[in-house]
Amino acid sequence: MNKRKKIAIIVPICLLFVIGLTFLIGFIPTFNLKTENMILLSGKWVNVYYETEEAAAKDVFNYLEQETESLTKKLGFTEKQDIYVYIYDNQYTMQTKKYGYFGPMFDLGWYIGDNIGTNVILTSPANPGPEHDYDNNKYASLHEVVHALVSVKNKNIDLWLTEGVALYLSNGQNFYKEMLDYGVPSYANTCSNSPITFSNSLGYAYANIYIEYLDITYGWDKVLELIETEDYQQCFGKSKRAVYDEWINYLYNYPEQQN
Repeated sequence: MNKRKKIAIIVPICLLFVIGLTFLIGFIPTFNLKTENMILLSGKWVNVYYETEEAAAKDVFNYLEQETESLTKKLGFTEKQDIYVYIYDNQYTMQTKKYGYFGPMFDLGWYIGDNIGTNVILTSPANPGPEHDYDNNKYASLHEVVHALVSVKNKNIDLWLTEGVALYLSNGQNFYKEMLDYGVPSYANTCSNSPITFSNSLGYAYANIYIEYLDITYGWDKVLELIETEDYQQCFGKSKRAVYDEWINYLYNYPEQQN
């Protein structure tokens, strides 16, 4: 093999190695959700790790201990699940725990919390980030705990369903018909697993009303079944698209007493 051919083989291999190494290094923060010297608060219904913002962490812990029992039972569990909440002193650290060093590059000021299976990552209410305040972050913790509990029933659940359930059971906003002036998520939007698409298509305003519709129309037991199976035909006797169309009709004929 001549020198030119050797270079033609070696250079791409080296480039792939560098790219792979860069990605590996970039995701190092995701390898361990605990940071140095984190302190554990272990409760009857939830466990919370925190860094140095003790007062805010204990506030979140007490709030979750008060609220998680009823949510756990609402989701069909009879005892404490293995849920851990990691509270970080700043938004930068929180974002790196999900997306590595690449996360903060997207400049997502609204991104203050998430779940990774049964683990919840949260920005401390003491340092809520540029687009939130103390209470936003505190109450977002329960939203993420719902995600964690849902993941026990279905670890690969569609984003639209898990967000809808989390909003419906925790911090979802009421629906007003004036919201329709800004549009509604398309069927394709409800099928997307992109958090960006979900946010940009007003998912945070509408997904909880989707679950509300299912609960009112078919009953909570059917919602729990859907969480586990995602089989619309089995649960409701109709396709996912048919249920979506029913929901759109529900929105445009929303009962006035529910506003």
